[in-house]
Amino acid sequence: MKCYSCTNDATQECRRCGRLYCEEHGGELCAECLKPAGALPSFLLYRGSLLALLLGTAVALFLLLKPPEQASQSGFNVVEPTATAAVARNPTAGAPMTTPTLAAPATPTPGAVEYTVQEGDTLLDIAALFLPPGESITDYANRLAAANGLDPANPLLHPGQALTIPK
Repeated sequence: MKCYSCTNDATQECRRCGRLYCEEHGGELCAECLKPAGALPSFLLYRGSLLALLLGTAVALFLLLKPPEQASQSGFNVVEPTATAAVARNPTAGAPMTTPTLAAPATPTPGAVEYTVQEGDTLLDIAALFLPPGESITDYANRLAAANGLDPANPLLHPGQALTIPK
């Protein structure tokens, strides 16, 4: 067997590329693998990396610029607790625990409007629909939740539920 670069007999095989070479044309690796150009990525790897970067950028821009989906179109099933108290056993103490019940809605104020919750409605959507001039949407949403006995941090709305809309 001859060296890949000269006519001398090959004494070693390159671990990286498999070329046979003599002692003049390499040490642990052949001289071709030791060239600085051998450390550069191949043309196909470079092109593939650019393509992946462009595709990733396009997907990121699409996700940033697409319109938000309605809650009913998201495909997620939301499990909502009922308004009754359930009794469970505490596994460590054996004492019964009760889950909290939702507070009863406040009495409607005179001149208040009643709104029936539609599928996909959120408290902020309803607050934006009836927002009085000069009031912030978060303050009005909190007032709306309080008027209907809802937790402002996690309001559970059900389609068909009647809400009292404060003035």
